[in-house]
Amino acid sequence: MAKRGETREIIINAATKVFFKYGFERTSVKMILEEAGVVTGSFYHFFPSKEDLFEAVIEKYLQGYSQRIGDILSDESLSMEQIVDKVLEELDRTSKEYYLKLQGDKLHWTVQASLHVITIEALVEPLAQALGRLRRRGEIESYLRADDTTLARILIKGMEAVIHDGNAAGIECFDPEGLRERLMEFCERIIVIK
Repeated sequence: MAKRGETREIIINAATKVFFKYGFERTSVKMILEEAGVVTGSFYHFFPSKEDLFEAVIEKYLQGYSQRIGDILSDESLSMEQIVDKVLEELDRTSKEYYLKLQGDKLHWTVQASLHVITIEALVEPLAQALGRLRRRGEIESYLRADDTTLARILIKGMEAVIHDGNAAGIECFDPEGLRERLMEFCERIIVIK
């Protein structure tokens, strides 16, 4: 018999498979229970609703990625250009995992959309802290009169547009060198890198 923590993990792992295959709307609690091999009471003991379980699945998936990006952004020894380089390395590694391991291009659109929104939001605060640190050290200035959080949101949304420019999708379209150049060009329109 599985322990409490193990049962929760079993449910999350089963839900991950089902949500990633069928999406949020087409997945039922019954489908998850069948995949997990647990009873209804176990499900509702850990998760008040399917929505709460979906959030746990997405959070678990993004936990490692957010931690790695957060570590890069909190590294006080890095300049703005070094941060961009390291984030691009992580993006390259993560995109390969997403497309090859998870078959990200085949994930249901509801899962893709949730992953995207949560990923973007998770980056705002660490980037805001990094920008504040770089501003205080005199390494960057902004052309905009915006606080660090607003500036982080602007940069993230703009970088998102640069990364997803065109209709190209899939791992074969990821070009770190060309992307770095375009990202730096965009950043330099928003901030002065000294």
